[in-house]
Amino acid sequence: MFKALMLKILEFYQRYISKILGNNCRYYPSCSEYSKELFLFTNPFVAFLKTSQRLLSCNQLFRGGVDYPKISKKILPIFSKPCVFEYWLIPTKIIPYKGFCLRKDTYPLKTFWLVRIYPTHSLKIP
Repeated sequence: MFKALMLKILEFYQRYISKILGNNCRYYPSCSEYSKELFLFTNPFVAFLKTSQRLLSCNQLFRGGVDYPKISKKILPIFSKPCVFEYWLIPTKIIPYKGFCLRKDTYPLKTFWLVRIYPTHSLKIP
């Protein structure tokens, strides 16, 4: 319930208030998009704490820059027909190749950067 409430508040903010205030965030993705992704993929209370930390650091005293949300997720290999992806999960560590295989039914790393993929169908490529 808390998660759904926070997502509704973020949707309202992005749709109405953010358009009035303009693009003032020092980070990419913006603080509201960062918060929305955290609430979608993590525990709501952890997402609330990380969002609070991000909002407190979004000012002139901090540098800003690119800061994707970090999530922990157990990944099971699924082999199926190609589909459209909405997010990329980028591992936070480099895994050496020696002995790596999918026989354990899980990917050996569980912490990822969450990167949203924006649709390119509106771009006209010659």
